[in-house]
Amino acid sequence: MGMPHIRQQGGRDERVLDGGFSLVEIVVAMLLLTVIALAIAPLLITATASSVQNRDSSAANSVANARVAELKARFPDSSTTTSCASVLASSGGTDASTGLTTTLDFPGGCPADYPGTVTVEVIVTEGAGAEDSLDDIVTVSTELLVSAS
Repeated sequence: MGMPHIRQQGGRDERVLDGGFSLVEIVVAMLLLTVIALAIAPLLITATASSVQNRDSSAANSVANARVAELKARFPDSSTTTSCASVLASSGGTDASTGLTTTLDFPGGCPADYPGTVTVEVIVTEGAGAEDSLDDIVTVSTELLVSAS
């Protein structure tokens, strides 16, 4: 705020207050607000990026878990006729609601002894045919019981 000053009028001193902010005070206030805004902006950008990444990861987890549930329903542990070849013939696909692509990987292949288990990895990526591991959003593993080759 402005400083009071003394004005002489008619032989007597009279105190007068300036009623407002000076231009310098406004510029200093704007400078301080700019510095504060610049300090907060990276935090907002990081929070927004994290939110998007968490949303994508959550959707990918849902798609992967749904695919695992589908595989477990198709090849139940109670079945005595599940063959390793039928499990290995399973393929991925694209989820219609999210557009995320699932691929299946069988890192251990068929077991040496039967009954045994086949490890299945459900890999969720963005877009069709994404072979680059950098595009992988999530990988979920499960084991399926097989009774024959």
